[in-house]
Amino acid sequence: MKTNKRWGHGARVDDLGKGKKMLLEAAVSCFSSKGVKATTIEDIANVANVTRRTVYRYFNGKPEIVAALVSIDRETMFQQMESVAAEYRDDFPRLLEECIWFAANYRSECEQQLKQADSRRTQELLPQQDNPESEQLWRGVLEGPLASHNQRHNSALKIEDIVPLAGRLSLIYRQHPVSKDEFHASMRAMRF
Repeated sequence: MKTNKRWGHGARVDDLGKGKKMLLEAAVSCFSSKGVKATTIEDIANVANVTRRTVYRYFNGKPEIVAALVSIDRETMFQQMESVAAEYRDDFPRLLEECIWFAANYRSECEQQLKQADSRRTQELLPQQDNPESEQLWRGVLEGPLASHNQRHNSALKIEDIVPLAGRLSLIYRQHPVSKDEFHASMRAMRF
């Protein structure tokens, strides 16, 4: 039995990254139209024009595909956050506020596609901001500026205290949006 489901000269793409990227793009397309829960590996394979077996060569299943998409979105968000943070390197309280605001309002391309399809589906695939992977990325953005702030102001703020707070506040403000002025007023109220 012959099938037309092929990428180029074979069922696999020689470049692992390219193959995964093609499958992830197919997954986003399926998730946008059917939702994450309703999408099957067969759906992704059909959109990518490959067999289910090919999908399983690259991913162990749908949870791994979803995790890959979340990881890509998370990395992208924190890379973009770095440029926001660069503007406030010498003002740590403001840097922290701007990073939290950015994370709370960040919408990835994947999330925007899902929102256009059905707003209920966006919660299924968000870049997680309060987990061990994200904590490492928060640490990468905040650690240097915090050390400089502590040295300049002879203070002893701990990154271990600030990182979980930043992640949780960004999630709170994501779930309960406010204007930027209201956000900054709330942040100022927390400074004693």
